[in-house]
Amino acid sequence: MVKVVAARIRLPLFSITQPEAFQVLVSLPIPQPATLVGALAYAYGVHTGKGIRAYHELLEFAERGELLAARARIADSPTSGAAVLIPSSVVLRRFRVADKAHETKKKGERRPIHVLYDHLASGDYASAKRVLEVTLTDAFYREYVMGHELLAVWAFKSDVIEEAFWYINRLGDTESLCTVVDVQVTEGDVSRAREVETCFPAPLTPGARLLNGNFTVVKANDERRALKTFVIPMRATIETRRGRRYRILRSSTVRILYEREVDVCNTPWGIIVVG
Repeated sequence: MVKVVAARIRLPLFSITQPEAFQVLVSLPIPQPATLVGALAYAYGVHTGKGIRAYHELLEFAERGELLAARARIADSPTSGAAVLIPSSVVLRRFRVADKAHETKKKGERRPIHVLYDHLASGDYASAKRVLEVTLTDAFYREYVMGHELLAVWAFKSDVIEEAFWYINRLGDTESLCTVVDVQVTEGDVSRAREVETCFPAPLTPGARLLNGNFTVVKANDERRALKTFVIPMRATIETRRGRRYRILRSSTVRILYEREVDVCNTPWGIIVVG
């Protein structure tokens, strides 16, 4: 038997870079296993006071097989049923005073922070404003995925500290704040199977066949930060709301036939393919 922890995580949004994309121009539609390990490591570090050491401990757990899996999917609403996620791109404009103010691109070039001070000292506020708003800022596209709640599930071979999961407050980049609204701990069992039906992201190994279901295939980092191909059970449609077209993501299930038997963890929230 294994310990299974499920947390309902309330958004408003998250942004998780695809490993092969530039910055977060394209976000993963669902938090990858490595992101869930990082989110839990922060919570565990805060709760125990271990700080960054908690992250290395969790990675060691994953390497030893103590942390079997960390997966997420869209959480169905208790009142309205099926929930959705909506990806949307925005242009972020940021002040980069902490790093760009002290950099120089050419030998002998004065740092922007010194140029700014000179303009302020001479009363040339128009030039100082231009340094702040042009030299010390940048802008880029970033995709955010907006929704209501996610269901994140972790499976362990050992006991866990249930209270630590309540400290999870971020999924992805700096702006991807979240709140844990419910945590449940139960037991599950691990078995082996070739044909699996799952609603959670599952590794797509060589020789595996997708039998049916709606899905998308992405590259993502697993619990050990190894880059793998995952199939994400998800149905994507284009819908028009108030005269605007949106890409809508809904949860789904997919049936996979693996070339060889794989370990699967049976949980009350669905089957998780381990590995």
